[in-house]
Amino acid sequence: MRRKGKLYLWPSYFDTDLSWRQGRRVPKKLSLRGVNSEEVLRAANDLRLNPVLEPGAAFPKRPWLKTGLIMVDKGGPKTEILRDLAEKIRQNRASR
Repeated sequence: MRRKGKLYLWPSYFDTDLSWRQGRRVPKKLSLRGVNSEEVLRAANDLRLNPVLEPGAAFPKRPWLKTGLIMVDKGGPKTEILRDLAEKIRQNRASR
């Protein structure tokens, strides 16, 4: 069920191994390999987007993988939020 004022984000949006047709939503230069829902959740928390994790959800284009779903507050265009999240995930990986 869709909720107003929320954006639905899948880890597949940030996966460099996927093409645009397969569901990647950020440019190759911002995408990463093996992004999981916990990384997206941590980055959304860092950006103060009030994320909520649904752990057993499957991306519609790849229903055999239960990657999880992250819902965040809509605070602007989805593409800008996705780019900000991709950069934050990259920063979080670099600081580990």
